[in-house]
Amino acid sequence: MKSIKIYITIFTIASILFSCEDPLDRTAVGIFSEENVWKDEGLTDLFVANVFARTNFLPGAGNGDVGALVVDACAGGYCRTFGGWPTGYQFTRGAFSSQGTGNGSNEYWKWDLVRDINTGIEELSKTTNTLSTEYKDIRLGELHFLRAWVYFQKVKRYGGVPIIQNAQSLELSFDEISVPRNSEQEVYDFIAAECDAAEALLEGKDLEYGRPTSWAVLALKSRAMMYAGSVGEFGNMQLDGLLGINNADKYWQLSYDASKKIIEQGGFALYGTGAASFEEAEKSYYELFTKAEQNNETIMAEVFIGEGSKSEDWERWNAPAVVSGTTFLNTYLETFEMYEYTDGSSGKLDRTTLVPGVFHDMADFIGKKDPRCRANIFLPESSYGGQTVWMHEGLYVNGELKTANVDGIDVPAKGPARDIERTGFFNKKRSNEEYLVGPGFELGGTDYMVFRLGEMYLNLAEAAFALEKDAEALEALNTVRRRVNMPDKPAISWEVIQSERAVELAFEQHRYWDLRRWRIAHLELDRRGNKYSGVRWRKDYDNPGMYEIIHTTTGTATDSWDRIFEDHHYYFPIGLDRIQRSPALIENPGYE
Repeated sequence: MKSIKIYITIFTIASILFSCEDPLDRTAVGIFSEENVWKDEGLTDLFVANVFARTNFLPGAGNGDVGALVVDACAGGYCRTFGGWPTGYQFTRGAFSSQGTGNGSNEYWKWDLVRDINTGIEELSKTTNTLSTEYKDIRLGELHFLRAWVYFQKVKRYGGVPIIQNAQSLELSFDEISVPRNSEQEVYDFIAAECDAAEALLEGKDLEYGRPTSWAVLALKSRAMMYAGSVGEFGNMQLDGLLGINNADKYWQLSYDASKKIIEQGGFALYGTGAASFEEAEKSYYELFTKAEQNNETIMAEVFIGEGSKSEDWERWNAPAVVSGTTFLNTYLETFEMYEYTDGSSGKLDRTTLVPGVFHDMADFIGKKDPRCRANIFLPESSYGGQTVWMHEGLYVNGELKTANVDGIDVPAKGPARDIERTGFFNKKRSNEEYLVGPGFELGGTDYMVFRLGEMYLNLAEAAFALEKDAEALEALNTVRRRVNMPDKPAISWEVIQSERAVELAFEQHRYWDLRRWRIAHLELDRRGNKYSGVRWRKDYDNPGMYEIIHTTTGTATDSWDRIFEDHHYYFPIGLDRIQRSPALIENPGYE
């Protein structure tokens, strides 16, 4: 049985014991009998289960709130294009102000969670605690890991935030409980120290699938220190040192060391290496994300069991309408173009050929794409759930375009509306055929890989390149490409690293944050007058495999608003409301 299932079956009980209020608002969290909880493994497990359940490794999971996914979905051409969820739209429209980001789902303030983690660490660290050392080490290691994770989520959004390592007393005065911000660099140093503490406590421990091992801790350190290094490499010091990193190489080295240890000593392996063909590479790459528990690339996964509060509705939003009736999360033509062809040539298209009257052979247009493209994106005539995914808006029969079914023809004149009315592409990655969605939201059971080896190779490549270890960086990057039979890159550069991360880690909650830390989000995400685009597919029945493909930038295929990302958006606003409640906080530049 998957270990996280234990967490969730007890979540309801745990929620009775804990409230979820902001300690900076002086509200009580976790008032219960210490005598009972910290002397009993079962009750301590309840406490840790509650903390895990509130951490949200995958934003939006389990609550029908796809709006939280906008932090990833709006990046690199992948975003929601359907109606509703207006706050998500505000986020992509640059509605950052002293009132917030325009979508609370993308925030990560969570001081209630910090307070509860601090409480657990304090209680389990007491010399008077009588629980076994082995048990306490594991729980303390998990809590230090979670504290590092929570602070990483904060620092990548807000920059420097208060470092609070003790559960604040409810008897503190208003002034005492209002804690000033530490610098961004101090927060990253704290994260590194928390990872070191967690690694030491968890090293050598045999933990069940779904729980953070010492290798998961190192993976978090690899990622977080890489972020710090890139902020130092590409960002600026601001607010008298409150924001920014002044020693990039220190953090590049920490990321490099963590990544290298995982790769060389962790016993993990890239899934699907050695595929005999591009078709096999496509199949294994798709399976990598639908069979996380069954492959040795997974370093840590958040486990979903497809029922109750630990289900997750990914398939509902991604499965083709022919199967689920939904198809919400669309991908843009620009994302499709990120993927090279199998010979390593650019995936950029000659859009002058994407016009009525010009037909394309899909064996070339799609069949020669990087296998990761075909594994990650639903394309015309994909097979899913035993159904053929029809995405064409019309069918040419004897040279005449039909939009109503033709007697004697076994191909529909057009696909379901939701599969054709937007961009002509939608996300396939991690959409599992085993969890086809019925009438409810709460059926998804596909595990989410929080950390995997493929990311560690790319983290190593980036850190090594920043440290002028070009040959090692290139080899790490090419190792990832070889897994899907893509040809080696002959040379390494920031552009090569950024492109490879875009295609390898697409739809995994990385792209938006990568663009921010490289300080190129204002170039990629600010789309005033240059909107993302899509295509319309028209199938030629008489010539199998031939499609008329029409480029479109207007109407329901694309966003009807300008996307906005300005320089000050590299840091989220702290927010006027929070500052009023905790006056020691200082607002980030651009939101005063």
